[in-house]
Amino acid sequence: MRLLILDLDRTLWSHPDISTTSPPYRRVSDEELVDSNGEVIKLNPCARKLLEDARVKGVLLAVASWNYPEKGMSALEAFGLSDYFKVIVIEPHPFKDKMIRKILGALNVKPEEAVFVDDNPAICERVSKAFPSLKVLNLGRDLMSLCELFDMLG
Repeated sequence: MRLLILDLDRTLWSHPDISTTSPPYRRVSDEELVDSNGEVIKLNPCARKLLEDARVKGVLLAVASWNYPEKGMSALEAFGLSDYFKVIVIEPHPFKDKMIRKILGALNVKPEEAVFVDDNPAICERVSKAFPSLKVLNLGRDLMSLCELFDMLG
């Protein structure tokens, strides 16, 4: 694996839709943010360690997320995670195949060199059809947690 592309909602963090939260975010711990209304956003188990290990092993990281860009970026920055990612594509639509095309082009990576992880089965199916050689993993079906990705980092 040369590139790991992650979704944000229910993948990198447990919150189902960061676009419904209200910045600014306040960092409570390495693993938890609170928005201006007191709503909690928690990183999923192994998320931070996975990003750190990927960087050490030379695996490129990217985000493909269906959200409002300002809120997704604000949460990544509040967690201190934005610098891990070489490309961040956060757009307010579900067409992650288009987002992934942008990411692959920007990084000059072939689909067969990348892995995409998302919690939404319909999105995973659409991406698999658009990129048959891209490894697509549905969190909750193919993986139970991000912890299972460590072995794939090489």
